[in-house]
Amino acid sequence: MKNRRDVLFGLGAAVLVGGVAPLGLVYRGRSADPPYDFGRIGPSIDGLPVEDLRCTAGTLTPRQIEGPFYNPKTPLRGDIRDPFIEKDLLVIAGRVLDPQCRPLAGAVLDFWQTDHAGRYDQHGYRYRGHQYTDAEGRFQLVTVRPHPYTAMSLLRSPHIHVKVQGPATPLLATQLYLPDAEELNARDGGYDPLLEIRYAGQDGPARRAIFDFVLATAGPTA
Repeated sequence: MKNRRDVLFGLGAAVLVGGVAPLGLVYRGRSADPPYDFGRIGPSIDGLPVEDLRCTAGTLTPRQIEGPFYNPKTPLRGDIRDPFIEKDLLVIAGRVLDPQCRPLAGAVLDFWQTDHAGRYDQHGYRYRGHQYTDAEGRFQLVTVRPHPYTAMSLLRSPHIHVKVQGPATPLLATQLYLPDAEELNARDGGYDPLLEIRYAGQDGPARRAIFDFVLATAGPTA
C-alpha cells in the first residue's frame, strides 16, 4: 500500500458486510502465493472476437492493491460461479500480452470476487479460481456480475480481483471494473477507467465482455 488512500482501502476491506472481522482473520499475506506450474497451457479458447481486442505497445495494465481477501491455492477452473446462482451471468474473455502486444501462452490468471450479496467467501472457494492462457495467450472467465459493498464507510463499486503472471514476467495484481456502474465507479476512489471491461454483446443469458492484460517483462513483483 503506497499511499493513504490504499491504506484506507486495505483497512476498510477488512470489515465484512454486516459485521466486523478482525484483520488477522481475513488478511492473506503475499508470501502465501501458490507456486503456479508455468508448464501448463490452457484449453483453446475458440470464438474470441480478435477484432475487438486492443493493445497499445508499451502501455501496461495498471496495478491495484491486492486487498485482504485473497485466498491462495484456488481451484484450477475457468468457471467460478456458484452453481446455485444463475442470474447476472458474465463471461470475460481476452488475452495476456507482453509490452510488444505478443501473446503469452501459459500465463496464469487467478480471479476472486464478491457474491450476489457483496460478500467474499472466506471459508471456501466460491467465486474463486485460477486458469492458464491457451497457446494464443487467450483466457475466458465465466462468472456472475460482482456486487458492491461498503466497509468502514468506504464504498467499493463492483469489481473483480485478479493476479496475472506469465512464465517470465513479474506478478501483476489488479482489479477489473464494470462500465455500466458509472455512479458507483464515480464514488469509489480506487476506480480506474483503464481497468474497465468492455461489453461485447449478449450470448443467450450471458453478458459477454473483453479485456486484455499487458504485462511487464522485468521488474519487481506485485
